[in-house]
Amino acid sequence: MMNMKATLRLAGLVWACTLVTSAAFGQQYQSIVKMNPFGLFTGQYMIGYEHMLNDQMSVQLMPGFISSNGDQNSSLGAYNNRLERSKTGFIVIPEFRYYVSPDATGAPHGLYLAAFVRYLSAKWDWNDVRDEGYTYYDDVTGTTLEGSADVSRDDQRDAIGGGITIGYAYYTSGGAMVEAFIGPQFKSVSFTRNYLSEDISSVEQGDVYFGQKYIDASLGGSENTGMGLRFGVNIGFGF
Repeated sequence: MMNMKATLRLAGLVWACTLVTSAAFGQQYQSIVKMNPFGLFTGQYMIGYEHMLNDQMSVQLMPGFISSNGDQNSSLGAYNNRLERSKTGFIVIPEFRYYVSPDATGAPHGLYLAAFVRYLSAKWDWNDVRDEGYTYYDDVTGTTLEGSADVSRDDQRDAIGGGITIGYAYYTSGGAMVEAFIGPQFKSVSFTRNYLSEDISSVEQGDVYFGQKYIDASLGGSENTGMGLRFGVNIGFGF
């Protein structure tokens, strides 16, 4: 009999907790799956999950992978030099949100503030496919040389940082959502470059040779250490 009473009490407690939880969450969605649509055009594929902790706070995790390929013809003119490049890596952004002004339907629909941490690791592989059947004037040595230097190289970039954003999330009655956000961030970035040819004795020399042949759209000139601005748009579905 005592076990039956304890069981009934436990069942009643669980039922009461369920009612309280349901009342606390009201009309809101408790889980949201989302993605960054603009990343599809830049080779950065991110999909994330947001989970509501209560009626105004949530945690979110947005991981993703980086993959893109391309090529570039040489600036030397008629010669058949081509630079093949591929970019690979990953990114992960954990985030905490506080919904300052939820919509009438309840958070996560409404205005929010967020604090986040961001880590990115990306590697660019550059493969120089050369036409060696010509001569050219070398600015480094001041002489006329046959062929051209092999400027194949690897670039590695790692960035860690964090910041805050302000955003707004809008949900339809069916659960589809779109959100936009913007805010300051700080990043600490490390960058390394390695030329693969034995003909190149230093990174500085390699950069000169590289600039003679190709437009240097490298990782070295983007996303440097310091303050910056983070902004974006996500789309998804709440349930």
